[in-house]
Amino acid sequence: MNLEADEMAIEMARFPEGTRVRIRMWNVPQEPGVTGRTGTVVSASDYSANRLTVMLDGEEGESVFAPAELEVVEHVPLPPEREKARTRPALP
Repeated sequence: MNLEADEMAIEMARFPEGTRVRIRMWNVPQEPGVTGRTGTVVSASDYSANRLTVMLDGEEGESVFAPAELEVVEHVPLPPEREKARTRPALP
């Protein structure tokens, strides 16, 4: 069995929960008026790394965005176990 490197990669959520983000234009249609708004990532899962749930400032409901639609305004440190994992060398 010969797998390509990208087939073996484990996708991880790009933005941890609590990250402050700004919505930016992407190549999929968006809700009118969300571009440029800010919010907080409230749900990010490694099981669905291409979906992030964001609570937009001033809104009561949650909205779902692709990672490419978000730009980081304020980083949140990764949990200690994730930071430690980043320092380990990759397996051959």
